[in-house]
Amino acid sequence: MITKIISGKEVEKNKDYFDIIDVRTKEEYDMGHVKGAINIPFDEILDHLDKINKDNPTILYCKSNRRSEFASLALQSSGYTNIYIGDGVDLYDYDLVK
Repeated sequence: MITKIISGKEVEKNKDYFDIIDVRTKEEYDMGHVKGAINIPFDEILDHLDKINKDNPTILYCKSNRRSEFASLALQSSGYTNIYIGDGVDLYDYDLVK
């Protein structure tokens, strides 16, 4: 399965229609994140599947998309199919909140 890519602009425009997961570290998340995003570091994603609704479209984002790709593969291996990777915070100028 191929993960769908969504631009940062589309993330911000449609954030109310997606579950958004910031897969960066807690420290990075605390410095600023997309409004409404929850923080699940990429290397802990499989430990927190109970926080991710399989039926909802879900956007993963990080700093440069690398960690999002790893998290996406982990979710796909667990049966998740409606996963998107949003531009990383280094790739798009999000309006971040703390």
